[in-house]
Amino acid sequence: MGWLYNQIALPETIYRAWNRVAANDGRSGYDGQSIEDYSFRLEENLRSLSEALLTGIYEPGPLLKLVMLKPNGKERVLLIPGVMDRVAQTATSIVLYPIIDSELETCTFGYRHGISRKNAALEIERLRTQGYRWVVDADIRNFFDSVDHDLLFERLRELIDDEELLALLRTWITAEIVDGNNPRIRNVKGLPQGCPISPVLANLFLDKFDERIEKEGYKLIRFADDFLILCKTKPKAESAMKLSENILEELKLELNNEKTRITTFAEGFKYLGYLFVKSLIIPTKMHPEEWYDKLGKFKLRKKPTKPVVHDPAVEDALATYELETDEGEKIEITKEALEKTEFGRKLLEGIGKKKLSIDTFLENIAKQDAERRKERREALRKLYSPILNTLYLQDQGCLVRKEGERLSVQKDGKELTDVITRRIDQLIVFGNISLTTPVMQFCLRKEIPVTFLSQHGKFFGRLEATTADHTEMHRIQFLRSLDEPFALDIARNIVASKIHNSRIMIQRRKAMVHDRDGSIKKKIRDHLELMSSLEKNAKRCTEIEKLRGLEGKAAALYFELYGLLFKKNLPFYSEKFRRVKRPPKDPVNSLLSFGYTLLHANIFSMVRSKALNPYLGYLHAEDKGNPALVNDLIEEFRVVIDSMVLYTLNRGLFTQDDFYYHKDKTGCFLTNEGRKKYLKMFETRMWQESKDGYTGRTLNVRRHIEKQVGLLKDAMTGKTEEYEPHKIIW
Repeated sequence: MGWLYNQIALPETIYRAWNRVAANDGRSGYDGQSIEDYSFRLEENLRSLSEALLTGIYEPGPLLKLVMLKPNGKERVLLIPGVMDRVAQTATSIVLYPIIDSELETCTFGYRHGISRKNAALEIERLRTQGYRWVVDADIRNFFDSVDHDLLFERLRELIDDEELLALLRTWITAEIVDGNNPRIRNVKGLPQGCPISPVLANLFLDKFDERIEKEGYKLIRFADDFLILCKTKPKAESAMKLSENILEELKLELNNEKTRITTFAEGFKYLGYLFVKSLIIPTKMHPEEWYDKLGKFKLRKKPTKPVVHDPAVEDALATYELETDEGEKIEITKEALEKTEFGRKLLEGIGKKKLSIDTFLENIAKQDAERRKERREALRKLYSPILNTLYLQDQGCLVRKEGERLSVQKDGKELTDVITRRIDQLIVFGNISLTTPVMQFCLRKEIPVTFLSQHGKFFGRLEATTADHTEMHRIQFLRSLDEPFALDIARNIVASKIHNSRIMIQRRKAMVHDRDGSIKKKIRDHLELMSSLEKNAKRCTEIEKLRGLEGKAAALYFELYGLLFKKNLPFYSEKFRRVKRPPKDPVNSLLSFGYTLLHANIFSMVRSKALNPYLGYLHAEDKGNPALVNDLIEEFRVVIDSMVLYTLNRGLFTQDDFYYHKDKTGCFLTNEGRKKYLKMFETRMWQESKDGYTGRTLNVRRHIEKQVGLLKDAMTGKTEEYEPHKIIW
């Protein structure tokens, strides 16, 4: 297997590729799987893709044919791969890009990092000032559909000595096409538009064209299959057009005569969304960050005209505007011409109806556009990023340093481990562990919360950034907490859900109880009936204190039954099990307390990520330093820890050797090795999936938590009438 192919299959490359695919937020492929669907089992999906590529069992799926209508009414055909294939192709593009990009000429502006259409426009302007006033405005006919595969791979082999990679590329561009109910056909020609790998291959295919044009001394500007050749005389432009026809013919391509012509700056032409008229460049689409500097210093005035007819509407339609550029050149442009561009329409509206100056208009548009981009990036980041990848730090006496893009965990001058920083969403620190100032600054800058616990799991506090402004949401949350009917309704739903989940937990496992005379099973049956009654009472309770009392009674009944679920031959078995918190007196309570602490930290981070204040709750009393809202939400998920503790002890995954007691027998705690073992089990449990009764989706535990925080926020803001709690499906 070739070196380049291995680079593509590395988990790091696959993870980078996923981030790009998620940010693009494309539509589903032939299998109907969306970006969001793929992200629900993200870690497993990315790991499986990496392993499939490394082991050679990866097989691409077909391409979904999608016909889009362009603004001019013409059709554009897209061939969309599935999400998995998009990730694999993007990973390949990441590896191939630097190799291919180093071969490209400076006249190529499309699909290149750090280079945009703005750079192309500036280069056109620079050449204009040097006297290149004649322009071959050209387009290649059906370029993406016409690329010859043999010529493409002939060029690829000049750069890449990796047959596995070349074979992979061929499978993608010759994949089967799904077109409704029509028979599937293979793509035998062209680069599929819609595939992430196509742009980088397109640039490589046209590189020979770029080299030949520039070698003949012409000034070429190319963006994908659209190009300009700038000349100082008309005969030179005519020769350039003929040369481009000949070179394209060698590549088995041809010019689109309908879109190809020779023109001048005086006549004006459109290219890459800009209208070039003499020394003026007017963007036809709204991208303020690209054109603000160019157009921020010009004057515009409406020229007086003699009325042809005494009709104000006709006069306005015939109006002419005079624009004076920052070079002092005056250019006349009709209102009709301005209205043909999005920028022109916005400009006329802004300086007409709102009486804004040109500078103010441009500033407002730039701010609005920046806000829209920021909101979109944030929404995609929150929706599709892997949720709460946690770094646990527990080796006592170790030091955590930041070294480039990694966190290095060191002890006694030796490195224990290192972790790529982009994979971390939160840190949990146990006991005597030091973080350097650069590490803490990095966590604050990247909004990565750090939770500090004692070596035994007691919560001390959190380090988190305060840069985000969630004042408006917190104000809503505060007012809602003072709304007694609303607060009581939320609390009722949470308590009823907790009792329901506790009942289901016992019912699912009561068959494992060993009972010779039937007395224990009778006890379980009686307790479950009482819990069912308490659940009904909770739903109609009208006072918060009584509701808390009902929750306490149900918890006491539940833990009496919980102790019976352990195997009798275990030292952890007790017919009179009692929940003891501070400190835990036995291994069962020790594992429960530690698990609840870890779960609490995860919910705290999720609450923060949704812009909610963790200290304003509904069921639990507010107190100094008490995150009441987190304490509310954890009630719906406690059985996650309860079931995990039951499973691990009954399966013998923990023994007495994994625990130790204080000398005075006041507390029972996990040993260092026991804690490491438990953390692995906890992470495995958090990624386990179950069906959600509210949405019908299969979600892992962290996704369930995220969904509940979102539902609670929707109830607070009035998007939904009431809060639907998390309930286990029986």
